[in-house]
Order: sequence, then C-alpha cells, then structure tokens
Amino acid sequence: MVRQTRAKLDKNGLSSLGLDKLVDILLDEATANKALKARLQTALAGEVGPQEMGRLIDKRLDSSDRATTRINSARAKDLAAEYAGLARNILSELGAADPAGAADRILRFLALRFSLSARLVADSPRLWKVFDDAEVAACELIATVAPQDQVLLVPQIEMLRQRDRYAEQTGFLRALTGVLERPAADAWKAVLTGVLPTEPLKLRALDLLQALALHQEDMDTFLKLEGDKPENRRDTLAVATLLHAAGRHQDALEWVRMRPSGMRLLPVNGEIMSVGPEYGARERRLLEAEILERLKRREDAQALRWREFAETYDPAVLRLYLSKLDDFAEFDEMDRAFALVDDASDIYAALEFFISWPKLDRAAALVLRHEASWEGRYYEDLAPAAEALSEQQPLAATVLYRVLINDILRRGIGAAYPYAALYLTELERLLPHLPEDARLKHHDDFMDDLRRIHPKKYSFWSAVPGGLRG
Repeated sequence: MVRQTRAKLDKNGLSSLGLDKLVDILLDEATANKALKARLQTALAGEVGPQEMGRLIDKRLDSSDRATTRINSARAKDLAAEYAGLARNILSELGAADPAGAADRILRFLALRFSLSARLVADSPRLWKVFDDAEVAACELIATVAPQDQVLLVPQIEMLRQRDRYAEQTGFLRALTGVLERPAADAWKAVLTGVLPTEPLKLRALDLLQALALHQEDMDTFLKLEGDKPENRRDTLAVATLLHAAGRHQDALEWVRMRPSGMRLLPVNGEIMSVGPEYGARERRLLEAEILERLKRREDAQALRWREFAETYDPAVLRLYLSKLDDFAEFDEMDRAFALVDDASDIYAALEFFISWPKLDRAAALVLRHEASWEGRYYEDLAPAAEALSEQQPLAATVLYRVLINDILRRGIGAAYPYAALYLTELERLLPHLPEDARLKHHDDFMDDLRRIHPKKYSFWSAVPGGLRG
C-alpha cells in the first residue's frame, strides 16, 4: 500500500504553491489583516530604500499620535496586534537597513503609550505587553547604533522622559543609561543638568544623572548628586553598598552609618515606596561589619555581628559570626549563643532558631520548660516546629500539637478544623513513642476533655476517625 504524503506548512510546502497562488492568498488576507498589510507595505517600501520604509512608518506613527477616539476592549485587542506588527516592522525591517532611523522611530512608537492611556476605556494588559516587549528590544537596538548617531537620539529620549508624567518609562530610561556611549551620555547629562533647577519632578532627572554617572564610573559625581537630594530621598545603604564594592571602604563606612531617622521614599522592587527608619536595618548592620572587616577592624566587625545576632537570633548571622573566628574558638562561642537563646524572652524566636539551626534537643527542652506559655494563635511558628520535632522529640511535639488543637477549638475556627483533625492523628501516632515517665496528661484524658468542652464542634468531630464517641 502506497503511503499517502501530507503537505507541510513550511518553506518547501509553500514554494510548491507557486508565486501567483501565494500572492493571491496574501492579498486576500491583507484586506482583513491590518498588521499583515502594513508588513507587506513596509517590505515593498524596503525594495525602494530605507527612506521610503521610514516614510510609511512615520505616516502610521503620526496617524496613531493624532487619534483621539476612545478605545474599548475589543478595539484594544485589535490594536495590540496592529502595534505588535508596527514594532516588528520598525525593529526588524527598518532596523536591518537603517539602525539609527529605526531607533528614532521606536522611541516615537514608545511615546504612543501616553496618548493611548488617555483613550482606553479599560486597561489592556495585552496592549501594554506589546510596549513592554518593544522597550526591551529598543534598548538592544540603540546599543548597536553608532555613537555619533546615538547623540541624535537624545532629544527624542528627553522628550519621552518629559512626557512620562506617571513614571511609566522609568525602567526603560534607566536601562538606556547603560547602553548609551559617552558622547550621547554626555549630551543627555547636559540636558538633564539644565532642567534640574526648574523641573517640578527634578528627582527623576537627578536619578537618571546618577545612573549615567555610575555607567561612566564617576563615583564622585554620583555622591554629589545623592547629597543634593532631600534627606527623605537619600538611600544611604545603597550608596554604602556601591562604595564598598568600589573599594572605597572609609567612604562606605561614613555612608552606612548615616542611619535614617524618619520615613523615606526609596525604590523598592522597581517602585518608589514609603519606608520606615528600620527598613534595611539588618542589611545595614551586616554591611557595616563587612566594611569594618575590610578596614582591618576585625574586633569591631565581630562585635557588630554578635549584637545583630543577640537582637534577632538569626541563624545566618550566627554562622557568619562563627565563620570569622579563629580555629576552635567557635565551640565556646556556639555554646554562648545557645545559652543566650535559651534565656530569650521571646520564646517563639528562640524556638524558631533551635528548629532552624537545627538543635532539636534544645528546642524540645525549651518547649517543655515553657509548656504553659505557648499560644496556638502563633501557629505559623508552632506547626512547623511540631512537625520538625515529631520524630526525635515526640513529647515536645505532643505538647505543641495539643496547644494547636485547643486553640483552634476554643476559638471556633471552622476553616482550621481539618488541620486540628490532622494534628489529632499525629498525637495518636506519637502516643507509643512517648516516654513512660512523661509528666503529661494522658492522651485518653486529653480526648475526654475535648469531648466534654467541645461536643458541638460537629464539623471537627466529623473529620476525626471515630468521631465524638471514638
């Protein structure tokens, strides 16, 4: 039997259709598909030259920028496809023939975001993704443009910045500071410096000047600009980190010790947010210790690390502290640290430390020593601790599971009843492993108390094997 062959949608398959057939299909599709029509027109213009290609793209950009009609959800979906095609034409078609011309057009394209925002009836993530993708590609394109041609882009870049009233382009503009060669960077610096005294949002211009200074490894200019900021906008920790990385440890020490006293506006995960004086406190103290270490002030550095551990019981800080000690000194210091945690007033922080280290025997002793003090509402600490203790320290785990069950039922937290039932199952599993001399209420008596105090918690008892009478 002859095996039937299937036509494939690939280069060879389409070539077999013949030129005339392909042209007819493209013309039919182009009448309904604006993105395809624009791509074909751009490709045809490319046969004439990049100037004709640029003229067609300019025509579309001008038309889009002048438009004022409102954009509903359906139209936004169509526009996303059209603009994706337009960006592709600029970046791929024109970019291959005239990178500088394409860079100029893609900056104009990105500026369309502002007029579109005012025209949208509802937000359109699909449409904004087109622009987000174009920003990434624009940076890559501009990085390939010759330095003298980059200078010609500066007015367009600055216009984009000035139109950006809601900081939508902040990430893109900062990324540009890393791809501009010195001639263009210097030209933009001159423009930004000129607007600093009068621009209402001068901090954005100042931030970009700092980014340009960092790109040029001009740390002194960066520091001067940071000093020009209001106190509530100075990111002293970030500055200290940069100085430390640059090997300017004495300067870094001065900046890291400029501890904030009030609320500040700082970039957090790419957004400007209001943070309190304690924001970044741990990182600040550990950085100060590292800087002191580089300045050959080892004792001061270790004292700072110990102080940080004594306040936080952070296992990572203790490990760092121990790693800096001389040989064999760590054992005495570890015992000192364990004793400190044993005497902690915050028993939950102490328990978390011993579980995380791990030092399960000390965690169990802590649980039993404070048996009457644990509160089930701190379930985020107690539940993981009970699970970690269950295999090696069943008595301590039993204490914590009972605390959790009692709290859930006492407060009538219906959503947590399935968890309480699971904890009860764990209690029964641990029962054979409890020591005979355990000073703990017997499991049967514990169950009798639950039945007596909470007989009407039906959704709980229905989840317990044997139910209320079991």
